[in-house]
Amino acid sequence: MGDRSPTFTLDAMQFFGRLGGDYEAMFGIDLAALRGRTVLDCPSGPSSFIAELEALGVDAVGVDPLYAEPREALLARGLADIDHTIAQMRANPVAFADLDLDAYALGKRRALEGFAAHFDGGKARGRYIAAALPDLPFADRRFDLTLSAHLLFTYSDPSTGGLLKDSPFTPEWHLAAARELMRVTRGEMRLYPTTTRWAKPCRHPLAEAIAAMFAADGLRVRYEPSTFARGNHAHDALNACLVVSR
Repeated sequence: MGDRSPTFTLDAMQFFGRLGGDYEAMFGIDLAALRGRTVLDCPSGPSSFIAELEALGVDAVGVDPLYAEPREALLARGLADIDHTIAQMRANPVAFADLDLDAYALGKRRALEGFAAHFDGGKARGRYIAAALPDLPFADRRFDLTLSAHLLFTYSDPSTGGLLKDSPFTPEWHLAAARELMRVTRGEMRLYPTTTRWAKPCRHPLAEAIAAMFAADGLRVRYEPSTFARGNHAHDALNACLVVSR
């Protein structure tokens, strides 16, 4: 597989969100086309995605264990994690050579602001649920579309292609989490990203393991090209989300 040295690592998970347009790029979806469908975003973090979908009339739910915390704590955590993560990215210029980090940080702050403005009312309407994989409080096949970004694969151990040192997200956890996400999915699940953070990037071995698991179950499995910028064009060559359909 070539050079497996990590290009970027983190010491802890970050409460780090994204805009609806980022979701369109990551997953190859059109937000407006989701009207009339039920959508799960897990983990959703401090993203404006659920707020944007609800404004479009989409039945959308975001899940994150930190949603048990009050809005003020989430806002403070989000702001601190944006500053910390951007500082870490600036310290790794090769890994993010093709990314405008000022614009990137601005997008994260806009996502956090949209999330914070929506959170209290959205939580009261059941749009934000405090829960954690691999145990979700939903009935089987509850959602038409399930999206999961920047947890699976991303926060795996650097030895497997992720960026979290001493990661608790083992290969066994990944398989269980993916099965749980698919359990609550009636139609299609999309996972992003699917490449390693190694110096010579390749398809993440845990993405391949999950794809093989679902293919053995008789489900349809494919990789959908993504246009979301990961920071270095060398890492964009295999840029895609994993799509599993019933």
